[in-house]
Amino acid sequence: MSDYAFVAAADAAIILAVFLLREPKWLIPIVVLGLPIEYFNTEALASLGGDGISGAVRALLNPGKFAMVLTIVCAVIRFRHEPRRLVPDSSLVLPLAGMLAVITLGLFWADSLKAPNSVLILPMYVAFVLVAPAFIETRQDMERIVAAFLISAIFLGVLAVAQRTGFFNWRGILVQSDSYSYRSNATFADPNNLARFFAIALSLAAGMVLLLGPRRLTVYLAVPALAVGVIGIAATGSRSGWIMLLLCGFLVVVLAPIARGTKLRLVGAAFGSLAALVTILLLQGGADADRVRSLTTGVEVIGQREFLIKAGWAMFKDNPIYGVGSGNYQHALLITYIRLIPEWARTTLSHTSFISILAENGLIGAFMFALVGVRLGIAVVRKYVYAADPYNRLIAAWLGVSFFGIVLHSQSEGRLIDEPYIWLLMAIFVAVETAPGFASQKELAERAAIPAERRSRVAVRLSPAKEASLGAPVLDIPALNTSMLNTKE
Repeated sequence: MSDYAFVAAADAAIILAVFLLREPKWLIPIVVLGLPIEYFNTEALASLGGDGISGAVRALLNPGKFAMVLTIVCAVIRFRHEPRRLVPDSSLVLPLAGMLAVITLGLFWADSLKAPNSVLILPMYVAFVLVAPAFIETRQDMERIVAAFLISAIFLGVLAVAQRTGFFNWRGILVQSDSYSYRSNATFADPNNLARFFAIALSLAAGMVLLLGPRRLTVYLAVPALAVGVIGIAATGSRSGWIMLLLCGFLVVVLAPIARGTKLRLVGAAFGSLAALVTILLLQGGADADRVRSLTTGVEVIGQREFLIKAGWAMFKDNPIYGVGSGNYQHALLITYIRLIPEWARTTLSHTSFISILAENGLIGAFMFALVGVRLGIAVVRKYVYAADPYNRLIAAWLGVSFFGIVLHSQSEGRLIDEPYIWLLMAIFVAVETAPGFASQKELAERAAIPAERRSRVAVRLSPAKEASLGAPVLDIPALNTSMLNTKE
């Protein structure tokens, strides 16, 4: 009961802060700070369940998801007289709408009587992607979001290290067989998801240090986040998380707008430090050393999850067009494909997102996911290539690397469409793609090429988002009449 009271107080504080400040833009950093706090909705699993309406309500016990809902409400209220602003002029809108439609329709042929909350809250995620860019318009807005990521990384890193001493060990399932080692999860339900967050946040911190140099953001937030976060991700014992951090960090350094010689020195220093860290872990021994050695076993590293892949493939072969239904993998495995579960198995949730998509939504779902991925990839590359300044180029590179890292990580740990961070990052990218404050070189050139006399005419037939990207002013009737009097026609 005390947990629910704490959540209610936190949600009330968020609402009060937005009401007093009268600035919904602060909701986006609150989303970043609140999403890692999965403690309350995880602890409520026994009482509220993981599916149906009660499961969806349980998901909102996460402060970050509650802030997402509040962002949607604020956007609807603020732009109720300008409904067009609720739908950004982004290349991702139609693919996302199509994917949402396929997943929603997939609920109707699922055998399970209750849809999982991961599917029920999907409309909330999509709505957040559409409305959040209205509150991310300038570099200052982006800097607040970056600071929130770094603050979260520092807090979670300190907590992850403290958990190895026995502090706040709230998930007994993470205790190893030796009865004293603990795979740190901080406030996340799963240590692998904590490692995924560290990979995203630490690659961002590294990029900021490389680009900005000694600034307040880097000295007080980015450098401490790197120092604490590296130890924190080691404490998670997540092999897939370690690989994701290496990949994301390497790609961000390669794509960062800095001198090539600096990149080479940084890559060499990073791999040298990695070799030293691995050597220390191996010499130390224990559970962490065993997990490092397991990386050399190839496909055997997936262990008991191999049967989950085989079961998902069997579901796809039996239902190749539309699958077994959205969110129905676990139910179908326990009812129809129970023969494929070994006696020693301890989990029945899919840990491979690609297999989950094929099993639950078939070729139709795979096509829609591929369409979203292709459109997102093209848009990210375009924003990176035509970025107007190094800061925007770094943000575009970090977002693209993070998307790639999450998709890759979800092939061993699951949680793709139900990963809130991929929707948060997508909302940030849509803002970078459409907001005037992040205009690319190409858009700035188009803006400069349009004579001032023509801009009022162009504004008449352009959508509000395109009008903003080209710098066209809002239609001014007196000015338009004056120009008409000066024409020979």
